[in-house]
Amino acid sequence: MLKRSLSFLLLLGAVFLGLLNVGSVSANTIPSNYSFDGSKFTGPIPYYSSTKSQKAYIWNNSQTKRIHNLKNYPNTVWLVSKAFVKPVKGKNQVYYKLYSAYNKKVKGIAWYGYFKKSIIKLPVLFNSQQAYLNDLSSNKALKLTRMVAKLFPNSQVNLNLSKSLYVSLPQKTDLLNGFTNTKAIGLNSFDSEGNFTYYERMAPSKAIKLIDQRLTELGYDQDKRNSMSNYDIGIIIVGYAESFDQQSELNIANKYRYPVKLSNFQDMQDYGACLIQLGIPK
Repeated sequence: MLKRSLSFLLLLGAVFLGLLNVGSVSANTIPSNYSFDGSKFTGPIPYYSSTKSQKAYIWNNSQTKRIHNLKNYPNTVWLVSKAFVKPVKGKNQVYYKLYSAYNKKVKGIAWYGYFKKSIIKLPVLFNSQQAYLNDLSSNKALKLTRMVAKLFPNSQVNLNLSKSLYVSLPQKTDLLNGFTNTKAIGLNSFDSEGNFTYYERMAPSKAIKLIDQRLTELGYDQDKRNSMSNYDIGIIIVGYAESFDQQSELNIANKYRYPVKLSNFQDMQDYGACLIQLGIPK
C-alpha cells in the first residue's frame, strides 16, 4: 500500500542517515540520553492534551514562567518538535518543546504526561463495522471525520466504503461490489489564489464550514444530503495524526507515550487524506 511503501522508504533513509540510534528505549523506563528532534528527519509529532488537570501548564523555553494553561486548549493538536529528559525528584522525566498546529505563536515547554499521541487506526485494520463505528465515535483524532459524517445526517458510515478510499485495485473493486451509484469525492481543491486547501490540517471548526461549501459547489447542498437516506458513506480524513495500516506498528506507537526511533519503527506523519465515498447498498 502507498503508506506502507512510503514508510519503508523513509525508514531506509533514516537508517542510512544513522538516525535510529537511540539505545535501549523502553516503554517503562526513560534512559537519561533519550532525546527527539523532529527537524532532523521525521518532522513534528502530533499530540492532544489528555490531562483533566486544571493546572497543566506550558512554560516558556527557560521554564521560568507559565504562559499557557492546557485547560484553555481542549481541542488543539500540539506538534512536538523536540523532546528531552530532565531529572525530577530522582526520576527521569520527558519534556516536550511544542506548538499549536493551528497557531504557531502558541508554543513552549510542557511535561509529556499531559499528552497523548494523535493516532488514527486506518479503516483497513478493522474487521467489523461496529468496531469501526466505536472507534469513529471515540477517537479524538477523528473529530473532523465525525463532523463530515453529520453533513450527511441520514446516511450510514460504512466500513467497506471507507476502506475503498485507501486500498488500490483489485481490492477497491471487491469492496465496492456491494454498492451501486458509487462515487469518490476529493474534498480538497485549489483556492482562488491557486493554493491547495488541505482542509484536514485546519482547525475542525474552520474546516467543516469550508467542506460544507465545497460539497455545495459539487452539487451536494444540505437539502441534497438530507435526501440521501438510501446512500451509505465512506470517509477517510487524516491530517495532524499518525496513521497506521499495520497492527504491529500501531501497537508500538501506542506503547510509547513519547516519540521514539527504533530499529523497526519510527514515529512520523507520512500520510494525509480528505476523501469521501458514496454508494447505495445493493
